Parts: sequence; C-alpha cells; structure tokens
Amino acid sequence: MIFRSIEAGLNSNVGYKRKNNQDNALASRGVYVVCDGMGGGKGGERASAQVGACFSQLAEQPSRNRTSIEHALSQSQQQVLELGQELGGIAGTTITGVVLPTRVEDSVHEQAIDEYCYVINVGDSRTYHMRADAEGHWMAESLTRITRDHSERQNAIDTGEMLPDEANRCIPRNIITQCVGAPDGIQPDWYAARSTGRFIICSDGLHAQIDRELLADVAAAYGDPQVAADMLVQSALDAGGNDNVTVIVLDICGKSSDYSANDDWNVSKIDDHEDIGDLQESTLQTLRAVQ
Repeated sequence: MIFRSIEAGLNSNVGYKRKNNQDNALASRGVYVVCDGMGGGKGGERASAQVGACFSQLAEQPSRNRTSIEHALSQSQQQVLELGQELGGIAGTTITGVVLPTRVEDSVHEQAIDEYCYVINVGDSRTYHMRADAEGHWMAESLTRITRDHSERQNAIDTGEMLPDEANRCIPRNIITQCVGAPDGIQPDWYAARSTGRFIICSDGLHAQIDRELLADVAAAYGDPQVAADMLVQSALDAGGNDNVTVIVLDICGKSSDYSANDDWNVSKIDDHEDIGDLQESTLQTLRAVQ
C-alpha cells in the first residue's frame, strides 16, 4: 500500500443528435467505469444503467480481485441478455475503466492505494493514461491508450489486413465485436496498471469525435480532474456532438516530489486465469500499452 491522493471528475452529455443519453458512468469508492449502451429506444439506456448498478455493488465491497470483478461482469451479462430478450431483440453496452483492489472513500483526499489497479474493457469505449512531469504538470505527449477496441476496424488493423488510415476509411467505427449482453457471451480484456497518474475513461462519443492530439492537449491542460472532464466533453460538443459523450478523469498522485516516479508507470495485459498478484515485477516494468 502507498499513500496517494485520489480525485475524479465526471461529465456526461446527450450531445446534439441523440434523443436520450444511453451512456452511464460510475466514479465512486475505487470503481471508475463508463458504459455506452446500445439497442434502440430505451434499451441501451437501460442496459448501461443495469451494468452501472452491478458495479455500484462492487464498489461497496471492501476489496476486489479478479474473481469479484468477473462476478460483476457475469451478473451484468446475464441481466442485459435478459433485457434484450424482454425487448425482443438485443440490448447491449460497452464497459471500460479502472477498478482499485481496495475500496477508497470518496470524501478522503489522501489514503492508502494498492500499487496496481485493474483496467477492464468490453467494446469500444476506451481507457487512456497520462503521466506528469517533475513539476506535476500533465504531459500531453505521454498519452497512452491502454485498451484495444473490440471492433471490426481494430481487428483489421491488428491483423495487418489494413493500415489504420485505410481501415478508418473503409470500416464504420460502430461495428463492434463484443458488448455486454451479446448472445455469444463476452471475453473481457484485463490489464494491470500501476496506480499513479491520470486515467481518462470515455465513451466513443469523445474519441470518435475529436482526434488524439486534441484529446491529449485538453486532458493535459487542466489540473483539476473535474474541469478536465468538463472541457473534454465540451470539445466533443464543439466538434459536432454527434453522439452521447461521457468522460471520467481520474487522478492518482503522490507527493509533488514524487512526480518523477511517473516515469516508471507501466501496464501489462493479464492473461486468462491470472490476477495482479501473479505477475512478476520484472515483467510489469518492461511492458507498455500500444499507442
């Protein structure tokens, strides 16, 4: 355990083109997740809310491990699957975000934080990370995308079938290959990330609306995480606001004299049947998320 300050900002907006907001987010007691619902009408809205409720229960637990998070995901999958059956179709939602192994209190500024946290992902919402310099200023150039989209576009890029620019032109961004509530089930991605720095957790209403450079610049420009979340949402609205947009900005920081330690930030994908405690420190120090 390491004593760090922890603060989070959250903003969600329906945007200019949608009738209702199908996004849902939770930023409480060490659980910080964004869900982007889909399913038409109220289906997506209800799906994302149901998953948010399952993770609210997880947030109340004094500690979490992979088993307890998997239980929350399994419960979410079952409930959204049943919702789709009730509505006569498929209801679904993405989920991505950060889960701390030990519950923290929202009203306490500085408290004991585990050295590593979980980052989970199903779908095409995203979790990013940003480091600070020695003076504690966030560095736009350090922005790292931790998660990989579960989408046809990302698959084409990852397999080498298409270069990113070609895939962006030829494959619609909203063709996803996984969502909570899919009849074939889910295979979440799991990561272990060092619990320090700024995490940006967002629906595709942000990352599909503004480019990476603007996202990094805005996220780095504001020290207060709530202001950063507000300005990221405003940037998406200024760019057209074509979708619901939800952003959590989570800051986990040590003393100002410790900011240089952020140079050691690292993240590793957790394989099946592994947990944070199973990973060797030497492995974690050598792996970085792809940009």
